[in-house]
Order: sequence, then C-alpha cells, then structure tokens
Amino acid sequence: MDDFKKKFENLGDIEPTEEQIDKIKDMADTYSDASEDEIFFEIIKLNEKMKTEMSKEEYEDMLEKLERMRPLLDDEQIEKLDRVLEALKIK
Repeated sequence: MDDFKKKFENLGDIEPTEEQIDKIKDMADTYSDASEDEIFFEIIKLNEKMKTEMSKEEYEDMLEKLERMRPLLDDEQIEKLDRVLEALKIK
C-alpha cells in the first residue's frame, strides 16, 4: 500500500477505489503549478457544478468528508481548508 492510500485510512469510512486514487493523483499533478488563487477559483466553479448535480444529502456528505481531512493536514493547510469550506458553505 503506498503512502497516498495510507492517508485515506484516517478518514473513516472513505475507501477510494484505485481509479479514484489515480484521479486524485492526476488532479494533484494538474494543479501543482497553479497559484493558490487559481485553485480556489476552480474549487468555487466545481462547487457550483456539484450543487446542481448532487442531492442536498450528497452535498452535505461531501462537505463532512472534507472536514474529516483535518488530521491529515498541517496548520497552513487547515487554514486553507477553512477558507475553502467557508466559501463552499456561503455559495
């Protein structure tokens, strides 16, 4: 089991498939050179799309899963997560 997969063990009932893990890795590569503002803008755009395609329960479950990522993050990442979550909940 690689390090990336081990990180998901701390998230409780989240068990990504190999395909989902590969997709996450690809996204990380895609955005590795993007500025923080560019990434934040993309998250807002994705949020709008998810709101129209997900039920309220699915959307709230997704936000809850983001919250459960906290133990995997350092202080700076937690601040960024807070910024993203605040923006997602307002929109």
